[in-house]
Amino acid sequence: MKTTFSNSRSLGLLCLVAGLSACDDDKIIEVEVPVEVPVEVPVMVNAEHTMLTDPFLQVPTDSSVNVVWFTNFEGSAHTLTYGDATTSDVTTTQLSRMMEDASSQQFGKTYDAVGYRSVYRHEATAEGLTQGVRLDYSVSSTDEDGFVFASDTFTLAPAPAKDAPLKILLTSDLQSKKNVVANYQKVVETVGTPDAVLFAGDFVNVPDRASEWFDQAKDNAPGFFPALQGHYQKYLPGFPYNGGEILQHSPLFGTIGNHEVMGRYNPTEDDYSLNGSFNDPQPAWYAEAAYEQVKADVNPTDDADIKAQWIADQSHNQTSFLDIFSFPDDGQGGEEYYATAFGDVFIISMNVSRIWRSWSVSGASKSKFVEGLSTLEDPSQWGFGEFLFERFDKDSDQYAWLESVMETDAFKNAKYKVVMAHQGVFGLGDNTVPVLSQPVMQLVETDTQGNESITEFTFPLSADTWTNDVEPMLANVSEVRYQYPLDQDVWLNDIEPLLLENGVDLVHIGHSHLWNRAQVEDLHYLESSNVGNSYGAYYVDSSGVYTRDVRSSYADFWADVNSANPRWAIEDYPPNGDPQDRVMSFPTVFSPMSLENEDYPNLPFVTSNTLSVFSILDTGTGTVQSYVFDPTNLNSDVQLFDEFSIE
Repeated sequence: MKTTFSNSRSLGLLCLVAGLSACDDDKIIEVEVPVEVPVEVPVMVNAEHTMLTDPFLQVPTDSSVNVVWFTNFEGSAHTLTYGDATTSDVTTTQLSRMMEDASSQQFGKTYDAVGYRSVYRHEATAEGLTQGVRLDYSVSSTDEDGFVFASDTFTLAPAPAKDAPLKILLTSDLQSKKNVVANYQKVVETVGTPDAVLFAGDFVNVPDRASEWFDQAKDNAPGFFPALQGHYQKYLPGFPYNGGEILQHSPLFGTIGNHEVMGRYNPTEDDYSLNGSFNDPQPAWYAEAAYEQVKADVNPTDDADIKAQWIADQSHNQTSFLDIFSFPDDGQGGEEYYATAFGDVFIISMNVSRIWRSWSVSGASKSKFVEGLSTLEDPSQWGFGEFLFERFDKDSDQYAWLESVMETDAFKNAKYKVVMAHQGVFGLGDNTVPVLSQPVMQLVETDTQGNESITEFTFPLSADTWTNDVEPMLANVSEVRYQYPLDQDVWLNDIEPLLLENGVDLVHIGHSHLWNRAQVEDLHYLESSNVGNSYGAYYVDSSGVYTRDVRSSYADFWADVNSANPRWAIEDYPPNGDPQDRVMSFPTVFSPMSLENEDYPNLPFVTSNTLSVFSILDTGTGTVQSYVFDPTNLNSDVQLFDEFSIE
């Protein structure tokens, strides 16, 4: 570096250093002065640190949208850059129940026992946005060592204006199933990046298992984010499909399904497992009754928060699901059910789900219809049939909220009104029977002559009813049965009339892993959940070629129903068709089942473990279009097979 000095004491010293005997008063000297340049020490990358997801979009408004991403480290700084703006106003939280166990499936990793994983969620808001204008954005996270992890660049936008033509993906039941990676890749290749995703439940199999969300990859069992963010090959190199880059650009609106719900949470128990917990929910009302018997020990100060947490831990919860996503919080249910406008579409997300249990009636274990005979005096081991996780009948909080939503101007003035509900409200699938009625518990007592007397209780029960009426009978019962009366179908009796009265256009559901649809007056039902494997469609084909016409694979139940003295009446459990006799609509272009068997006639469904289906709501035309392809053939054409109008 060259430095200039004028006549001064410093100049005199420099003249001597320079070998001059003296300096003129006006002498100007330029001297090269060596300068030490600081050496940058590179920040070492911690090989254990990573970004678990790309960023994705949530809760768009007319002028903003939230951006969320996950890392496995807490970090010291996080930023969102969008357009010309940058914000470090980022909320970071650690997910409390992200775990792995021996059943977890990751490439090159195994786990011996249940253990927690470090998962951190980061959320920032892009503000001051203009409707119809997309901006580039990216995020970065700096770990505790100072290393910066940066995402690629994607695009974001606020909620669209009315009359903006949109293409919205209608999907559900990803659940780590085969074909889902191909499905979402073909969505992007066929219609481009959708403007939003309406996901009708069952995101993963076990919601507390971290790898099912972020990095599962084994035997064609993808994690949720790799499939819907288009980087599955990162976790399973060599796989022929990579998924679709969708969530980075498209806000997701979800619905709680049965696979968003975990059962009892007792991780300190020796035999605790994630699969076991998932299959071990009990009704909240029973946990409330059980709490009354132990509250002196577990909550001596009568703290309301401790009580609520104990009841949740000993019944069921959707903690991990709600920790991962952000949805509107517009009612008593918080984010468990919500409503919002997105362009011309008014979206209502309901909480309609129940536990799934087997069909067996042998009494060897708990099922839809019975408790295990060995546990009749120990309700802590019961399953309580297929109980509803959340009430939605006309006397429930959710129903009152739904009524209030339909009184709003935003709902009334919306061009399209869409309801999402996960489970079994119509259709040909295995899981539409029993119907969505509250279980009727039958306590059976048998006298010495073999005569039965039956006492019935309809769920939900109060703590007093359980303690005073049910528990005293348990020592004498010979069987605990559950009935689901067809005429007490909560959806048919309470919800469908409300939707019809208020002009809802479309009900989008999942759960049975097939495609079928129906129309009741001006209301359309659509299940488009055949993204992976399917559980069958039960339909009587007049030609006799399609033979899976009755639910006969559960032999002991159907043997009982068809016996001389059935414990369950066949009138309540229709063996085929829609249980409430809704007429299924046939595909308008062609029947995809003919691709699987050329001898099949025109059939009103797609049930296949080979074919995969996706559906698009096109608000520009007011139509829903459904497409089919064969993922086993890398060159398979994606074909439009059905299109109907919801105008």
